[in-house]
Amino acid sequence: MFTVHIQTISHVFKHCRCPNLIDGLPSVGDNGSQTCFTNNQVEFTKIKSGSSFYQECKCELGTGETLRWLDTHDQDIPILRPGTKSNVYTEWLDRNTYSVYISSLSKSISGAYKCVTVHNGREYSMVYHVEAYDPPYFVNTKPDQYVVSGKDAVITCEARGDTEPLISWYKEQDGFVEITNDDKYEVTSEGLKIKDVTKDDNGLYKCAASDLETGEGIDQEIHVEVITMPTIIDLTASTNSKVIEGESLTIECVADGVPHPEYSWKKIGYTGENVSWHEIANTIVFDEVQESDRGAYECTAVNNAGNFTKIINIEVLVAPNITELNNVTAVEGSTAQISCKASGRPIPKINMMFLGDESDEQSIVWDIKNASDTEVEFYLSFLRVNRSHAGVYECNATNDVDFDIKEMEFRVLYPPYFTTPVEDVWSWNGKSINLSCEHSSDPPGVITWRYQGNEISAENQMEINKIIADKLHKSPLIIENKTLYGVYECTAKNEFGEAKKMITLREGFVPAAINNVSLANLTSYSVTFTIEPPPIEGPDVIGFTAEYDEVDNYNVTDIHTNRTWSIHRPLKIDKLKPNTSYYVKFAAINEVGTGPWSDVLEFATLEQSTPDEPEWEMNVEEIAVKEKVLKWKNSDLVDFYLIRQCPIKNGFIEEESCEITQLDQTNEFHLDEMNANTTYYIELIAQNTVGNSTTARITVTIPGEEAPYLSSAALIGLSILAVFLCLVMLDLLLLLWRRQGVIANCCVKKKKNNREESLNSRDKKGLLKDKESNGNGHKEYEYNKNTGAITGKHSSV
Repeated sequence: MFTVHIQTISHVFKHCRCPNLIDGLPSVGDNGSQTCFTNNQVEFTKIKSGSSFYQECKCELGTGETLRWLDTHDQDIPILRPGTKSNVYTEWLDRNTYSVYISSLSKSISGAYKCVTVHNGREYSMVYHVEAYDPPYFVNTKPDQYVVSGKDAVITCEARGDTEPLISWYKEQDGFVEITNDDKYEVTSEGLKIKDVTKDDNGLYKCAASDLETGEGIDQEIHVEVITMPTIIDLTASTNSKVIEGESLTIECVADGVPHPEYSWKKIGYTGENVSWHEIANTIVFDEVQESDRGAYECTAVNNAGNFTKIINIEVLVAPNITELNNVTAVEGSTAQISCKASGRPIPKINMMFLGDESDEQSIVWDIKNASDTEVEFYLSFLRVNRSHAGVYECNATNDVDFDIKEMEFRVLYPPYFTTPVEDVWSWNGKSINLSCEHSSDPPGVITWRYQGNEISAENQMEINKIIADKLHKSPLIIENKTLYGVYECTAKNEFGEAKKMITLREGFVPAAINNVSLANLTSYSVTFTIEPPPIEGPDVIGFTAEYDEVDNYNVTDIHTNRTWSIHRPLKIDKLKPNTSYYVKFAAINEVGTGPWSDVLEFATLEQSTPDEPEWEMNVEEIAVKEKVLKWKNSDLVDFYLIRQCPIKNGFIEEESCEITQLDQTNEFHLDEMNANTTYYIELIAQNTVGNSTTARITVTIPGEEAPYLSSAALIGLSILAVFLCLVMLDLLLLLWRRQGVIANCCVKKKKNNREESLNSRDKKGLLKDKESNGNGHKEYEYNKNTGAITGKHSSV
């Protein structure tokens, strides 16, 4: 017996030669019969799993009918027949050749397959040990792998087989070149280690695995890409990290890295599931920012090399909102406090203002404190409330975003109070009088009246009692057409106290005579007096009256010139003759009437003089710009005016362009002919026969004309068109309503003519003429075409 080891990958074909065959058939008996082979042989064969195995057992002499193939369990292998589905079967190729065939070898059917024959009662066999082996294969080896720049990295390649495969590495450099250990590369059991990765390490690598026992080998290309850690180069908010509540906000995160990183967002400290933003690529967008959106937002950029995180703080600004400001009611003399609470971000500044008359009251103090980081409270404290504190207070909360204003009413309850507790009232000649009990109080006081007069008749006392009874709680107390003099007492009372007012009703008289008159100013044409009012014996003096005339005329007639002044106007008499003597007398006036005349005072005007300097009207420059006219106060002493206007250019008067105009007695000068957009220096002088006044000066800028939107011709055309359209509309209304108008006449003209011809044909006696007279002007009859009625002498109407 001998053993032969054979390794093969393809089909294996072996031949058994049998020399002793009779008539082509193998001998069966023991006497002299011969078989195919008379010795035993053993062969070993390794075949890759999944490959097929084929082996022939052949006799060259005789027949091979004594040949048998046995499987690994020493069972006869079935012969191939139609419908055979066995993976292992035998087949007679001819009478001398008997073969076995394994279509797909696996480890489960590996083993010894025997070709058996018998000689002289002894069995001989050819044994074929067929073993299936697995070729090398890769596991956990990715065709695309990434290494991080600047770091050491390992490219992994793992292979398995029946024996440990040998791993070799190659890099594509104008063909694949095997990699050996050096300063850059190191082949390890984990893979190919690349030291200090750079961009040059990008490329195509090959991992080769070989089975040294079988010679099987496989390889796989690995694409290596050098990647870089993400870096966030910009994290910004549009348009600013400070945003007003209600506005939109976009936060953008820009990062670089290879491969390009992906982004994720989160709000630091926020644990809720729902967020108020939505993500778009590398941004988050807030359609309407809310106060709760303020805080820190974290952007994370991630790729295969790692991740990078950056934070941005968002501040949400909130407009001020006054959350608390209530009306307050306090009693005079007590303490009170007004509180104004407001929220906002940044914290608003609060200012409280009294919308009334300012007071120097020292008992008011204020304080302010922050209730939280978004709320502030303002306190206005009154240590001792008085009635002057009552009114409307305004709270104004302001921050960088906006402001909020609200008002409240501070009501002070206090007893009645009279500004004038004692008053004199005048009456005369049965004049009706109103006695006022107006007072200040909160709540309003109840009024009662009482009369305190003495030495009054019983009849008048009864009358007064009746009036008071009717008006007991009313103000004013009206005394109609009576002269019931005396002292009246008014009492106003509420729950906090009462006050009284004494009103003395006195009889009024006209003023006394004026005893002190002095001359204040005298000119050629006027005189001004100063009067000391007479002693007050009744109502106050409200004015003065004077009667004056030339001395030569004063005793000739009783008709003299009169002049009246109010108490606050200067007592000036003008339009007098120069160098002339006058008599004048004065009287004082009050509500009762005019007092007696004073003694006659004589004065003489001065000789004629030059006019006074012209006096410009108030707001003369404003009037000149708006109305393009200069106005001043005119005087009868002026014969004419000279006005000189000079344009100003670059701050200097252009003397050569000045113009002088003479004006008769007037009080205005029109500026229409002056150049627009030009400043003029203007001088005005008054002149009479004696001479010139001093010069009145003014500077006026003439504005430019505003260009009309339409030309004058276009405006006229539009006006005509508008009038025509109005007439057409009116005529249409008349047509629809009364069947009258131009359109109606044109439309029904033919119809009217036919109607008139018909009437005339029947009116042979001419009775239906429009008008007919009998010669003495009497209308005999008349036909109305509109109504169809016949009126007159011969009509039946």
